[in-house]
Amino acid sequence: MKRTIAGVLLGVVALTLAACGEEKQPPGADVIQTSAAPEADVAADVEVTKCDSNSYTPKITIEVTNSTGEDARYAVTIAIKDAEGKAAGEALFAKNRMTPGQKVTEEIPGDTPVKGKITCEVARAKRLPPK
Repeated sequence: MKRTIAGVLLGVVALTLAACGEEKQPPGADVIQTSAAPEADVAADVEVTKCDSNSYTPKITIEVTNSTGEDARYAVTIAIKDAEGKAAGEALFAKNRMTPGQKVTEEIPGDTPVKGKITCEVARAKRLPPK
């Protein structure tokens, strides 16, 4: 009788501990959709107008336009590649509130010095609720 009770208690404890364990989630499961528009549509709101490495620090000029009918916050990452097409750094843009149709042009510095010719492209763009 003691073995049966001990076995049942051990089983209950094992099930309880298993339920408390961390469940593996597929990659991206923690990503929250913050906009009805896919990220590709948001990237269309961003245009790289200048990508220059004449100085030691790359300078990138971008133009961001809020194409929606609502105020929005934008977070943009520009990928910088060297003359061989290898990743050479990033440039970041953030604007807390853009009204519908508003266009912002801004020069942003790269985060890593790069010598020689560079190319720039939108790596990530997010449109979020305004702050």
